[in-house]
Amino acid sequence: MTIDRYINPDFDNMKKLIFLGMAFAGIFLIILIIMFGTRMSVCLVDSSERHDEFKRRNIDNIQLFFEMIISGTSVLLFACSYVVCNHIFELLTPIVKSGNAKKLSDGIRQFYYIWDTSKDFVLLFLISMSCLINTILDKIIIPLRRISKDDKASVRMLGMFYAIIILLSFNSFNAIGDKSFDTDIYSPIMMYYFGLMIGRFVYFDASFMDFICAILGAIRHGLLLVFAVVLSGLLSFIGFKLGYLIEQNFYIVGVLYTDIFLIVAIFIIHHFRALLLFIRNESDAEYEEYDDYDDEYEEEDEEEVRRIKRKKKAKKEKAAKKSQQEQEKRKEYASYGGYDNSDYDDFDV
Repeated sequence: MTIDRYINPDFDNMKKLIFLGMAFAGIFLIILIIMFGTRMSVCLVDSSERHDEFKRRNIDNIQLFFEMIISGTSVLLFACSYVVCNHIFELLTPIVKSGNAKKLSDGIRQFYYIWDTSKDFVLLFLISMSCLINTILDKIIIPLRRISKDDKASVRMLGMFYAIIILLSFNSFNAIGDKSFDTDIYSPIMMYYFGLMIGRFVYFDASFMDFICAILGAIRHGLLLVFAVVLSGLLSFIGFKLGYLIEQNFYIVGVLYTDIFLIVAIFIIHHFRALLLFIRNESDAEYEEYDDYDDEYEEEDEEEVRRIKRKKKAKKEKAAKKSQQEQEKRKEYASYGGYDNSDYDDFDV
């Protein structure tokens, strides 16, 4: 039982940069697909509002995709922690039963007895920690402020489906499953997730409409689950083929590494765009609701700038015209000795 079991020592910094570049390419490809779909969805919107509506929907959809990756990674972190802890426990069991527990360090012995006697409480703690990590990621590290609470709850529930799909694939297909140990270890984790999802739908003050709304929310964002599974699956497959992720390792550990690289890529994309927006130092009210993101294309940026300039020019011309009318009115007022010409409208001879 060594650290090499879980970390590939040959995965050097250059390979990590290459794999991070692959993660960037995958995320940009998904973003382009989201943009294309959003562009198609606003075709029926009035032409005068189409551009603003495209920006609004596009930003919302991209943030939902980011939330999907964050949620899936947080849930998978719990599953991976369970697999690793249980594997260490199985390796320690023969040593303890043979009466050689004294050879182990105090920390390892304490871990063994806690896992042996209070595993359920440890799992509850790990689930709570995964929820806390999810909240820290999407509120502090990668703040996604435009997502509503209902949408965030739906996407987080899809994160459990994301983990279940990965675990089912390991259990069902020997070609991609772990051959180093009994894959039935994944079954208890899936039951935990199913229990959490049922608890999400069924609780004391829930109504049937709450249940329907939760289901519809998950279905509405189901395409994000497909994007996340395909992206993570392809990157993990490439990582194993190139030797970046070792096959002797648990496959779920390799998938977790892949998701961490995706999180790093999302972090850089999110904050780099925010930095660009800060450098632009826009003061127009039209940009206030788009603080997190800039436009996706340079052409749209130029079109938006021209539109803002036209609006400013129109406002200035209107203000100048109004000022000129007021000056003419004051001159006319003065020409009648301080009386407005309208005072004599009723006595015109």
